[in-house]
Amino acid sequence: MRHKAIWLIGAAALALASPSLAGEVTGKVVGPDGAAVAGAKVVINDLLRGDTTGRDGAFDLPRLPAGQHEVLVTAMGLARFRHQVTVPETGQARLDVALRPNTALAKAAAINAEPAPEHLAQKQAYLSAIRPVAGRRPNIVVLLFDDLGYGDLSSYGNRLIKTPNIDALAAKGVKLTQFYSGSPVCTPSRAALLTGRYPTRSRAANHVFFPSDNPMARIRRSAGYANALPADEILLPEVLARAGYRTGAFGKWHLGDAPGHRPTDLGFQDYFGVLYSNDMAPLPILRGTQVDTPADKTDQRTLTERFTDEAIGFMRASAGQPFFAYVPYTAPHLPHYPNPKHQGVSEGGVYGDVVEDLDANVGRIMKAIDDLGIADDTIVIVTSDNGGDQGGSVGDLRGRKGETYEGGMRVPGFVIWPGKTKPGTVSEAMAMNIDLFPTLLGMLGIAPPADRVIDGRDMAGLLAGGASPHDVLYYVTAYSGEFQAVRDADFKYRTVIAEKWPLAPTGTAAPYGARPALYRLNGDNESHDVSAKHPDEAKRLAGRLAAFRAEAEANPRGWAPKPAASAQERP
Repeated sequence: MRHKAIWLIGAAALALASPSLAGEVTGKVVGPDGAAVAGAKVVINDLLRGDTTGRDGAFDLPRLPAGQHEVLVTAMGLARFRHQVTVPETGQARLDVALRPNTALAKAAAINAEPAPEHLAQKQAYLSAIRPVAGRRPNIVVLLFDDLGYGDLSSYGNRLIKTPNIDALAAKGVKLTQFYSGSPVCTPSRAALLTGRYPTRSRAANHVFFPSDNPMARIRRSAGYANALPADEILLPEVLARAGYRTGAFGKWHLGDAPGHRPTDLGFQDYFGVLYSNDMAPLPILRGTQVDTPADKTDQRTLTERFTDEAIGFMRASAGQPFFAYVPYTAPHLPHYPNPKHQGVSEGGVYGDVVEDLDANVGRIMKAIDDLGIADDTIVIVTSDNGGDQGGSVGDLRGRKGETYEGGMRVPGFVIWPGKTKPGTVSEAMAMNIDLFPTLLGMLGIAPPADRVIDGRDMAGLLAGGASPHDVLYYVTAYSGEFQAVRDADFKYRTVIAEKWPLAPTGTAAPYGARPALYRLNGDNESHDVSAKHPDEAKRLAGRLAAFRAEAEANPRGWAPKPAASAQERP
């Protein structure tokens, strides 16, 4: 009883000493346009109290001690707001906040704006020297999936998802089992495919580009990163257009949305699609440079079908003129939107529905090629922009999208090239999407530009059953754009990198126990470090990687020592 009395006396004394906790601060946060700001942080730091605004911009800080307190309001892309509020002993204090634009970020972005093109004159001279190619000019169709994993197709081992139309490509040409994207994420991989260069050369290796008015775009530029492909890069469609091809792109671009950096600015005569990933908003569909479908009318369930419709229409309208049809689908990138025609049909669930819808539309494109009577004169290339994301399959590989393990960069690949590929063959030779640029130029007898490094190699011999044109391939990280790994025919050496980027300025933490490792790719899925067993191989590949890193750091854009425009080579 005595202890209970002492406790009651102590509690009463504490209550008398503590301030009243009956006050409340409520309010609403809006942006410069007067619209409610969701996700704004409203905090009173000295009380360690805070709230996050909802969709209506409202916040509520209940049960506060009476007195003067500073309220801090922050939201991404907007200037922070500070205000002294008098909290009453009882009742509410109202605080309505109108946040202003974050001009500091915009000023920093302007200081680090897109750099002026360095080799634009050399590019223009090179393209001006190209003339329409005489003789045979096969049509070219490139179908590019977004985040399709190495194990997502039944022909690559998937037992739940059925992809008969894509699988049938193997019977008509060559299936590639060691084909790579130029990066484990989409923007740099697409840059690599269209330029024939590692994405570090085109300032595209630092993750992905964002819509110009997105806060992340300003953050990128304030950090000195590009947010669009430089205008002095030479793209495959620019060369093919000069060589006499009709060029069209139908799908996801993701290489810049500002004037001068859109598909029709960089070689594509026709364009129908979206400028970014399907998880970025707003997402209008453009035809050329004009809005065809406003963002609020875009139905993501039918994007694959609509892109296919446009590509088929483009092929039909070519009327005998050679064409280059680039079809970069938005699927199966997150979020997943199954077409109602294929919803609920796959044993692989919603993700499987999306992939099987892709398969059906690949079948439509192949049928259109047959119906037009051009199958014997059309090269078809099918692959993915990087490894599988969550929900997809990388087969028995290690890692996923965003990682330089095999699962992040090794992708399915099919090539049908009448007269070159033998139907039903499989190639285990390593190649990368940077090889498409020099291979297609070589087919037409066009010399690559001489003022810049072209990292890709002509893989025509590989497609005909020969060896890889590379002795090594390099792997680029997803965020910092550093060269992290190198592989040859048998081994892969991978270092540990603390990737730095604007949202991780001190670098990402390495996994516990991570260290440089050597993997034997022809006998393992990167589970076992064999550097102790093969120290000479580890030393050799580590040396190759270090030398290439030093070269890239000294010459980041990859310009040749003596820039010179190349004349077109004739067969």
